[in-house]
Amino acid sequence: MLICTGQLAIASIVVSVCLTLVGCKEKPVGERQQETVSLPQLPPPVKATIDQQAQGRTIGEIEKQTARGTTRYAVALGSRDQKQELLIDESGKVVATNAGEEDDD
Repeated sequence: MLICTGQLAIASIVVSVCLTLVGCKEKPVGERQQETVSLPQLPPPVKATIDQQAQGRTIGEIEKQTARGTTRYAVALGSRDQKQELLIDESGKVVATNAGEEDDD
């Protein structure tokens, strides 16, 4: 009986390790996810920040970025010489900004 219990414990550990490894391959730790979202899909604090920062400029693509349990929103504002990109966290705080450069195309 003692041998059967030991074998059962080892089999349980092996199955647990295998399931963990399969799960890690399906969604590795630290994997980034990105999806395009629309203004109505945004949390209210993020939408308010975008409206405030836009200052009458057009609102371009909004991308929801998730990595390591943190969600941020990348937003393109304006066009041509007034182009700006913002990175906004879920609370509506601007965590990064990048003024665009004029394209030579």
